[in-house]
Amino acid sequence: MKISSISSRMKQALVGAVVVVIAAIAFQSVSAQTIQVRAGTVSSCGGDTVSVPISILNANNLGAISLSLNYNNANLTYVGYNGANPGLGSNLIVNATMMGNTPQVRIAWFNIVPINLNGVILNMRFVANGNSSMVWDLVTPGNCELADSAANVLPNVSYFNGNIAAAVAPSITQQPQANLQVIAGATATFAVTATNAASYQWQRQSGSTWTNLANGSGISGATAASMSITNIAGSLNNTVYRVLVSGACGNPLTSSTSTLRVVVPVVTTIGNVSGCPGDTVSIPVSVDLVNNVGAVSLSVTYDSTKLQCLNLISDLHPGFSNNFLYNCGVFPGLGRQFRVAWFDLNPTNLSGLLFKMKFKVIATNISASTSTSLGWDLVTPGNCEYADANADIISNTQFVGGSVTLQSAATITASPVSNLTVPRNAPVTISVSATNAQAYQWQRLIGTVWTNLSNGAGLSGANSASLAIASADQSYNNSYFRAVITGCSNPVVSGVCSLRVRYGVSDRISYQAVVRNSAGELVRNQAVGVRTALTRDSIGGATVYSETHALTTNANGLVSFEFGAGLVATGTMLGLDWSDGPYFIRTEVDLNGSTNYQFLGGQQLLSVPFALYAATAGSVASGSGSGLRTASGFSGSAGLPASGAPGAMAYWNGTEWLMIPPGTNGQPLVFCNGVPTWGACPTTGASSPAR
Repeated sequence: MKISSISSRMKQALVGAVVVVIAAIAFQSVSAQTIQVRAGTVSSCGGDTVSVPISILNANNLGAISLSLNYNNANLTYVGYNGANPGLGSNLIVNATMMGNTPQVRIAWFNIVPINLNGVILNMRFVANGNSSMVWDLVTPGNCELADSAANVLPNVSYFNGNIAAAVAPSITQQPQANLQVIAGATATFAVTATNAASYQWQRQSGSTWTNLANGSGISGATAASMSITNIAGSLNNTVYRVLVSGACGNPLTSSTSTLRVVVPVVTTIGNVSGCPGDTVSIPVSVDLVNNVGAVSLSVTYDSTKLQCLNLISDLHPGFSNNFLYNCGVFPGLGRQFRVAWFDLNPTNLSGLLFKMKFKVIATNISASTSTSLGWDLVTPGNCEYADANADIISNTQFVGGSVTLQSAATITASPVSNLTVPRNAPVTISVSATNAQAYQWQRLIGTVWTNLSNGAGLSGANSASLAIASADQSYNNSYFRAVITGCSNPVVSGVCSLRVRYGVSDRISYQAVVRNSAGELVRNQAVGVRTALTRDSIGGATVYSETHALTTNANGLVSFEFGAGLVATGTMLGLDWSDGPYFIRTEVDLNGSTNYQFLGGQQLLSVPFALYAATAGSVASGSGSGLRTASGFSGSAGLPASGAPGAMAYWNGTEWLMIPPGTNGQPLVFCNGVPTWGACPTTGASSPAR
């Protein structure tokens, strides 16, 4: 129905009804605001009945409506409308029709009394079996128009199309395999094929319940169409699986079940051994478990340039009591093999060691340990198989090869450190590095005899490359250690490590430095890298020891640290001979890290800390050496006074020990002509101290 036909009827009504005309004139003129005509967008499941809202917004003084909405009748079936706006009254006409080949739903309405609309005017109802666009027919004149109370077509009308999205429920087109058989240790894959599926969830049956599976612990694809379980264990035998398939619509679909059958294979294995040139090696052949065996055929391949088959066996399985045959031979196209054959009318069960093959190592010029493989002839039919009592081949067998490690003489690549000084009760590790080592034995020199050490009583690693002493007490002072390393030839002996235990002495010196930048300005409250070095003979002399510190300056640009407690860069301070000086401390700083150190300063150690010097100072010789005798009026060891007043001191005048009486608080001690004296030296002849 077009606005033009509605308009003529409206004009006739207006001529015959002055009151109505006056009422119409009272309405406001059409607003300049844009009027919107909207078809809604909805979603549904296939087969659902959906309601598409039709709205007119911002329409004032409205006297007539003509709307036509195109849709796809292959996917939608129009079944009517509901929710009509009460303002439309009884003059509303809605019906489905064809516009040529295009299906439409048309809306027509008019009234001589205009209304205002700003919302939903009605809901079109469709049975949705698929997707369809809802498009306004803006091509056909008069099919989409709004008119005012004077039957004038309203301008400034915008039309917004709608859409129906009808999802389709999922459908399983291929079920999981009913029975899935895999060998233990292999991968099992379960799969389902479905259409319109949005998600998957695989489950495992646990008693009478089903448990959702998650990825991890060998499971992948637990929420996908295909799920895999790697390294299948025998304990999963006869477990049951299924998958839930969900779509955008409808309830989840449950697949049929799949039962997992795990077959434990019969594994026959050649062992791994090692040997030196000329050795005879016994190589084991074993099987996990195989029952009801009536015949066995095994063929072992090997490299005849490295191994010589001796045609000997040992440790034969008791199940092979009769009819066991074996031989070494050259077989056309196959090379050298060691073959075994056995059969018996009375079947047996086999498990564990079957036998040991004997080979001689003939490889030469072995510079480092290498391996030569022993394998199975799995190419030639019948060469590697088991048969049951009915001569049927036993399935699900696996054959694993082995090797012989060809060893050469042991070579020491790094002996233990020759001199090692540690604090008392500190842990100690002494290490050696060697190639082709088969065994280690650490020894300690006891008197004149090198004695093998064993683990225990604070020792560990006595038979490894590193010997560890949990706590080196004074009993380890001036002890000596070495390692004996066994290879293919005669044992080799490492160099000797001399261990010295330092008694209660700290190798640390308190140190402070002021840090300035290149402009001479103090570097305040900043992280800096400091490197300190102990040098001999001069600031630029040979570096005896160096270390680094990560520090932060204080507000005065000062850093404080203990020299000897940093991260060691080179050398050691342990056991340093402080008498072999002079020594200097050189300080360098990096204002931005620890890679670009710049010289900060240095100084000579004019007075070595007593504790450090005492750690290496020699002891006073005893016996009848010259210069030590008992002074007159005193008694005691080596002529030293046995007692005296508190604060009294003794000194040696070259002939005898003499006593200096105690001084007073704050009084300095000076040397006057080689004689220690309290206070200042006398201006005239020195008086003799009291004896």
